Amino acid sequence: MTHTLHRITDLFGESDDFVILCMAAQKFNDKGAGEKLKKIFRLVADTYPDNLADDNLGGRYTGYTDVEILGHMGDKAYVGAAFSDRTHLREALKRIKEADLGMSVVVSGNYKAVFKILKEIGMKPHTVNMSLGIYGNKALLPDREVLAISTMCGHGMVTRKRIENIVKKTKSGKLTAEEGGRMLASTCTCGIFNPKLASKILQRASEKEKGER
Repeated sequence: MTHTLHRITDLFGESDDFVILCMAAQKFNDKGAGEKLKKIFRLVADTYPDNLADDNLGGRYTGYTDVEILGHMGDKAYVGAAFSDRTHLREALKRIKEADLGMSVVVSGNYKAVFKILKEIGMKPHTVNMSLGIYGNKALLPDREVLAISTMCGHGMVTRKRIENIVKKTKSGKLTAEEGGRMLASTCTCGIFNPKLASKILQRASEKEKGER
């Protein structure tokens, strides 16, 4: 799962921005996986994630309750969660490890921080994927704040123009940064968009634009 690798959220130094993805290996252990993934969803839900979803339906910020999400989950469920707190991430991974349900678990984020947490709870990474960065004409890229928000949705469902519009509304006072973060999260169905971090970046972008005027 590489769509979580290209996040550029280190605008405030080393960013606490982490993603968990859980799923079955299709045609290997997917039969009967639905109930196991529901259990993982419940375990993660109790660790205060900043976002949580099953990509086959949506999540907390796309208009669904946890009960509705659980009611829709089947063997092909795809549990996604975003965290901006290392303690909460550690607890979520600890609970998943202890449950030992045999599902695939992918963790994205600052690899030093992730490896430290895994060592603390007695786990080792099976495979490591890393982004090689951005190639091509970088002059065509949006401002780094906009890019930081857009890359939180690996499927491109949070667009540059929409982000720029939310930044304008935040700057003008029509929206708070928190409201803007929640609105942007509403189009990311897989649960990896972090509205809390988006709010922080929106506030920075708004203040930056004010300073340039």
